[in-house]
Amino acid sequence: MFAPNDDQQLLTDSARRFTQKHYADDKLGQMGEAPLNTVLWSEMAEAGWLMLPFAEADGGLQGEGQSGLGDCVSLFEVLGEGLVVEPVLASTILAGGLIAASAESQQRSDLIEGIVSGGAPIGVALHEPRARHDIWYCEARATRSGDGWTLSGHKSLAHGAAAAEQVIVLARIEGEPGSGRAGLGLFLVPADAGGVTVTPYRLRDDHWAADVALDNAALGADAMLLGPGAAADALQKVIDKARLLLAAEGTGIMRRVCLATQAYTMDRKQFGVPLASFQVLQHRMVDMSVAFDQARSLVYEAVTHDLAGDAEAMTRSARAAYRAVSEDGVEVGKQAIQLHGGMGMSEELPLGRALRRLLAIRQAFPL
Repeated sequence: MFAPNDDQQLLTDSARRFTQKHYADDKLGQMGEAPLNTVLWSEMAEAGWLMLPFAEADGGLQGEGQSGLGDCVSLFEVLGEGLVVEPVLASTILAGGLIAASAESQQRSDLIEGIVSGGAPIGVALHEPRARHDIWYCEARATRSGDGWTLSGHKSLAHGAAAAEQVIVLARIEGEPGSGRAGLGLFLVPADAGGVTVTPYRLRDDHWAADVALDNAALGADAMLLGPGAAADALQKVIDKARLLLAAEGTGIMRRVCLATQAYTMDRKQFGVPLASFQVLQHRMVDMSVAFDQARSLVYEAVTHDLAGDAEAMTRSARAAYRAVSEDGVEVGKQAIQLHGGMGMSEELPLGRALRRLLAIRQAFPL
């Protein structure tokens, strides 16, 4: 079973110091006031966090044949524990993964360099209002126009797009909506291009997303990153990786609320004794801890399969971990609030914010 090595433990420790400094309980209310905190984003880049998923040949930290999944899991656990709202997943894992899967070109190199250096995040627009949670149902249309492309359609809940200068848009080149994965392409769209309207908004978990409206947006020949076939294959791999890292983030949140609940029930007294001395409450906290351990074990199992080169088993474990966090993580969040009583409902404590993030994780890429 995967266990963080010395380098990954150093990464965890430094990331935890960062979140404890910038995302302390008394500062959480200020987080997410804008789509991007550029100061913190620059510090994340300087710390090397935005380089983790990329190969050394692309300016990242991973040697040949290494995926960096263990490094990313170690980081995202701490990001979850700290309730970090910056779009690390959107820009590095989703957008970065799709760009890395595209053909070698100067544009590809420049885009990855911009990500790892802490430039403006790159958004990803996959969802649509009428698709519910089916990524492959795509009404947005890409049409050949001379040497370039024309895009029309409406994308919703675009990850990372609220602070982006460029957005990767999933659009249909061939076939009709509902015809599955065939005929889809991924296009790089400047947020300020003619015919493009980006409408940002703040979500309930204090992360940001955006709607992207495309009205005959004219793009150049190099706008298509991945065409039919390649786009769907790359997108499926990136989404499964995103599910695993969302699960890792979720286990970090679960750890935080479990520890907070244990500390509170040891300190809070009822009838002259700590709440933690009541057996029925002990049972509930044990259930919370067991749920956390099981979810984390599934995350680590996925990394173990990845290190062994078993992509199919990694995908199965990643999906199982995501489902565990989606179901048990939300229940852990609810139990934490209940065990804190009235205090659990206040914004003075991070429990409500933690539960809202767990609910958002569950809705991000449901199985």
